[in-house]
Amino acid sequence: MAFDFSFDLDNNLVYIKASVSIDFVSITEAMKALLSDDRFSRDMRILVDIRDVDYVISEPEILTLLYSPIWQAIIDGHRVATVAGRPAQFGMANVLARRTGDAAGIETFYSIEEALSWLGVDQAPIGPVKAH
Repeated sequence: MAFDFSFDLDNNLVYIKASVSIDFVSITEAMKALLSDDRFSRDMRILVDIRDVDYVISEPEILTLLYSPIWQAIIDGHRVATVAGRPAQFGMANVLARRTGDAAGIETFYSIEEALSWLGVDQAPIGPVKAH
């Protein structure tokens, strides 16, 4: 699978690790899978790690995503922190965050530690969440 989910229920957090090879279709499928997972709750914080990804979402894909009911369900009641590995990823993740609007809690970071701090998680959960 292009995305691996790790749930830290103690911290009310889901860590989503993207593999190197993803595309817009796999992003949409991952969001559907997350929404259908029984462990995913309305107020859960989301940490998305795209540091190892070669793909960068395009402006037309962002526009498609913005009007998707799947995206609306993901951002509704959730804080989303994305950790990017490259400037192009960081920039496009910020475009998505800004286009989503100020009411949505979405931010982009270069480090896992900063993202976890912004999400309100005091320490990195045990498991696959690691600094690079």
